[in-house]
Amino acid sequence: MTQTGYVGASSSITAEDVPAFYEGAKFYSPAGGDANRSSVISWLAGLLDRNGPVPLLKVEGVPPETPCVSVCVLGSGSAMADLPPAGDEFVLAVQQIERLQRVRFGAVYPLAAATISALVAVVTAAQLRVPLLDADGMGRTFALIHHTAMHLSGVSPTPLAAVGPTGESVLVEVPAGPRADRMLRANVDTVGGWAALAAYPTTAGVLRRAALPGTVSRITNVGRLLLDRTDPDLLVTRLGAITGCRRLARGRIAELEHLSRPSDVTIPAHPSSVVVDEIGGLGRQLRIELRSEIVAVFADGALIAGAPDLMCLLDVSRGALATLDSLEPGDVIDVLVTPADAIWYSPRGMEMVGMGSHGIPLAHPRQR
Repeated sequence: MTQTGYVGASSSITAEDVPAFYEGAKFYSPAGGDANRSSVISWLAGLLDRNGPVPLLKVEGVPPETPCVSVCVLGSGSAMADLPPAGDEFVLAVQQIERLQRVRFGAVYPLAAATISALVAVVTAAQLRVPLLDADGMGRTFALIHHTAMHLSGVSPTPLAAVGPTGESVLVEVPAGPRADRMLRANVDTVGGWAALAAYPTTAGVLRRAALPGTVSRITNVGRLLLDRTDPDLLVTRLGAITGCRRLARGRIAELEHLSRPSDVTIPAHPSSVVVDEIGGLGRQLRIELRSEIVAVFADGALIAGAPDLMCLLDVSRGALATLDSLEPGDVIDVLVTPADAIWYSPRGMEMVGMGSHGIPLAHPRQR
């Protein structure tokens, strides 16, 4: 297979890229904590030292008939910290689909180019010694496995395989993406609380129209900025230049509501809120609504940002991202918003991952 480097972006991912890659992946999934940071970075950097860099290719640089498969981590990050990977779970998941379909995958891509799922895609490509595609299905993280651009394009997530940390596995073959997600989640706790998922087996030709391009290479670029630990104002400006990120407000956390409100069982999260008093500016009071991520930001009761926007918090004292499990009353934070990929603002995209899917039946600011 001819391997054409990605012109204008990284053509490979090396061991030296891993810390920046991790930080950039965290930016696109700001709800997650850092429980696995050092172990995951060591795991991937060591693998790349031994096996060499992983080629990072545009989908258009791969022959259209090339079989491709996505991978991600399914389930709880804390469970993964308690039961860390043996190292071969993702390859085993991929190989189960290869045996079922009698194919050999020539490239891997992340289901979500964010959080640890982006890193395990590099791990899997390195172990299988195949290229990693510079594309994914979400452009960030969403809660359910059918929340993808591929699903919107009619690509089935199945057959899919999930391998748990104890070696047990689940194979799912159903026609509907939402049904596959429900079946998977019913089994994740049973296999150890998390699983290595291989899904959306298809070809590079299909991914040219169905996947989101350029989402992997931008992770390293964002991560390098975050590792600079520069002045927060300069950091926001630099992030804005490459991601469209902007600051909604700077403020001090006044209140953290506990995870006590009832939740829709279709979304694996509990509603909670953060109240922030704006410093300077208009002196507004912000209310940040949380599920498995930040899903809406209100200023004096008016909606100013909401899903599928990517919203995150910057710890002003450190010039670094603040994870949702690290927040304390009195912390000074910047509330940042980054636009999602354009497909998520389409009517079907908004129906799938917009605020209505989180139980907030309000029009998105872009729709006014």
